[in-house]
Amino acid sequence: MTKKGINTPSSFPSLRAVVRHLDQAGFKVSKSKISRDKGKNLIRVNDDGTVPETEVRAYAANLERKEGSIEDLSDIHARKTSREVESLNLKIEKQRFELERDQGKYLPRKDFEAELAARAVILETGLKHSFKTNVGEWIALVGGKPEKAPDFLQALHSSLEAELNSYATTRTFQVMFEEE
Repeated sequence: MTKKGINTPSSFPSLRAVVRHLDQAGFKVSKSKISRDKGKNLIRVNDDGTVPETEVRAYAANLERKEGSIEDLSDIHARKTSREVESLNLKIEKQRFELERDQGKYLPRKDFEAELAARAVILETGLKHSFKTNVGEWIALVGGKPEKAPDFLQALHSSLEAELNSYATTRTFQVMFEEE
């Protein structure tokens, strides 16, 4: 396990190395405290003076932390792993988007806005054409009489609905822009 680049060996060469490691890991410990705790058999030292990592972990579980160092040794690794997973997920999401964009599932905003503008022009042109084409029929429909206005309005609404339905389709239109 690591903390700020410090490797945790399977055993420590001495109690002094254990004190250094625990101090860097954020625990309150001193040489005199660990010596007293060794005398009380709270931490076991091998005959050759080495201290197994398992003993250090068990000993550290009962130690107080320094202020500002409230992380468990395994928390650092868990946070690092979590951030790596998050980073990988973002990379995957970006790659998926780029693939879908390359497959034509997305349009650049300027192309999208140009498409909307072109469709609006088509809608306007279609409505004007429909009005010009049907104006004679509509005048005859109401016979020039104001009381027939509801019939005239109904005919306009029907024409509008037909053009809006045509506008709402996803079929491709060919639009040519001309400079004036």
